[in-house]
This record gives sequence, structure tokens and C-alpha cells, in this order.
Amino acid sequence: MRNYLVIAESGFSGVSFGYTICLELSENIIWFFSENPLTIRRIIESYNSKPNIQTFSSRNFNIANLNEINIILSKTIDSYRGDISVYLSLISELILVHGLEKTYLFLSNLMNKVEGREGSVVCLMIKDAQSMRDIVLISRLFSDVFHLESEFNDDKPSLRLKSEMPINEKFIFEVGYSDYEIHMPGEVRHYISQLKKQK
Repeated sequence: MRNYLVIAESGFSGVSFGYTICLELSENIIWFFSENPLTIRRIIESYNSKPNIQTFSSRNFNIANLNEINIILSKTIDSYRGDISVYLSLISELILVHGLEKTYLFLSNLMNKVEGREGSVVCLMIKDAQSMRDIVLISRLFSDVFHLESEFNDDKPSLRLKSEMPINEKFIFEVGYSDYEIHMPGEVRHYISQLKKQK
């Protein structure tokens, strides 16, 4: 089973790139987020794709209650037919609230549940929001880990994607964007698409 972790700086780019991965994996997306709902709406609207998506804001559920999140997830997963992508862009917040061990167990159980549906889990961690120890342990749950880095040149950010696994013998890719949409490099898109077929 393929699960993907994105590690990025705070801002829209990492959030949007995680969503881009979800769109490659399935038309059925379940998204739990802690970002401002307006930001999430702008990201979704910036893409031409119209997936069957359900979003859940941390303003509307108790992020301090993992049981509540589990119940919502289970009910939502069961409401879909076919494969699904579960996107959690609030992993750093879960670690801050619940600690490493509980978050690790929560993710492990979620992946087992989604695997039974031949789905995938996509997660986002904010760089420097937790210790390297936390990042190392959480990343071990995922088949692929991407680091999205930004650098400002002439007041405009340029984005670079680093893969921890080789993709066509490459590890670093330039990433384009327009508005709130992140354009996945073609080689990375093909890589994810091929892995999806191997499920």
C-alpha cells in the first residue's frame, strides 16, 4: 500500500501539494485540516478537477479527542464506494496536542483501515514544528516522503521538491505553481500513477 508524507514550511504550498497527490490517487477524498477554511476553499477552487470530496475543519471537531476524529473518519470512509484518499494536513498539530506515541498509533490504525479499502493516506507535517525524532518516526509509516522547499528570488518564491526515494534516478525536482495550485512534476506524477496501478 502506498502512503505519502509531505514535509513543508508553513504556508499554502505544502497543503496544496498534498491535495495534488490526493487528486492523482482517487476521485474520492476525505480531508481533515486545521488551516483557515478560506485557504482550503481557495486551494480546491484553483484546480480544474472536481473530486468527490468531504472536508472537515478542526473548528468543527475536537482536535484534542482522537476518538471523535476516528468516529468521523470511519463513518465517512464507509460512506464511499471504491478507493479513497484520506488527507490529513494537521499531523503537526496532532503531535503537539497528543504527543508522538498516540499520533503514531492513530496513523498506523488509520492506514490499516484505509488499506482494507485499497486506498491511500496522504499527510502533511510542518517543517520545524516538531523535533527531528518525531519526523523520523512518523515518516517510517509512509512508503514515500517528499520535502517541499521554497526559496525567494526577486520577491517570488521558487519551489523545489526533494524525494527520499529515487524517481527515475533523480531526487530533486523543480515545482511550478499558479495561484493556489501546485503543478506536480511530470516524472513524479508518472511515478505515483504507476504505483497506484500496482496496488
